[in-house]
Amino acid sequence: MKKYSPSTFILVAVALLLAGCTKHPVHNPRKAATEFLQKIGESRFQEAYDNTAFAFRAQTNFRSFQATAKELGLNAGTVSCNWRSEEIKDRDVKLTGELMSANGTTVPVRLTLIEERGEWRVFALRTPRERGNQEDDHFSLLGKGGSFNSSANHALPSPKILNDLTLSSLLLFNDAVLQRSFGEFYSKVSLAWQNQLTTTQLKQAFQPFIDAKVDLSDIQKLQPVFDTPPEITSEGILNIIGHYDTKPVRTFFSLKFIYEFPYWKLYGIEVKIRS
Repeated sequence: MKKYSPSTFILVAVALLLAGCTKHPVHNPRKAATEFLQKIGESRFQEAYDNTAFAFRAQTNFRSFQATAKELGLNAGTVSCNWRSEEIKDRDVKLTGELMSANGTTVPVRLTLIEERGEWRVFALRTPRERGNQEDDHFSLLGKGGSFNSSANHALPSPKILNDLTLSSLLLFNDAVLQRSFGEFYSKVSLAWQNQLTTTQLKQAFQPFIDAKVDLSDIQKLQPVFDTPPEITSEGILNIIGHYDTKPVRTFFSLKFIYEFPYWKLYGIEVKIRS
């Protein structure tokens, strides 16, 4: 592997997760959730729908969204949202509380928000069932046929496939850096990710790698080391986190995939080179 000066390593630590954005969301999640419900309460359905996460919109079209919101009585004129609890995990936030509408109706809700394009966006909206501890995700197609998150129902890939996914994704990324173009890389990532960013955004995010002329080709001679066990989240995201023992410095990676029949496709990437 090519030797780099210490100053180079400061430049090449660049993260690009899901939406190609590393900045913090401009709103706090509670404010984003409240604004979403208030828009529905004011019958501003299109505005509310357009500001949800891509994965949310992939599971339900606008007509279905509008009809479901009306069936739940969420458009009765929002008075207030009382959030009783907040659960934060990585870039996901779960809020539990009650929606008070203008007609005096109180609707218990549980919203999941994810960080996307620099903002907190609604990923799922659930309401508890009258009996038991289960919740209904009214806007999701899960359990109603095919769905965006069908990858959540897949078994964890075999160690060989995990190794192959890791190597092929990083070599594809490396080719993009060496060619100073992310066109080919972009064409081979998941359609879900393509809908969230452009080749220009990719190149801008990883320009420090291009400028430093980073070459990760040596990883072909090594086996990846998984720093945490690979897992599939409840949202159907396959996470692979680890490193390659390249010399003189290690290559660290964090990869995200979703299942787009018939393959697992890249949905996010983070690469760092450090001692």
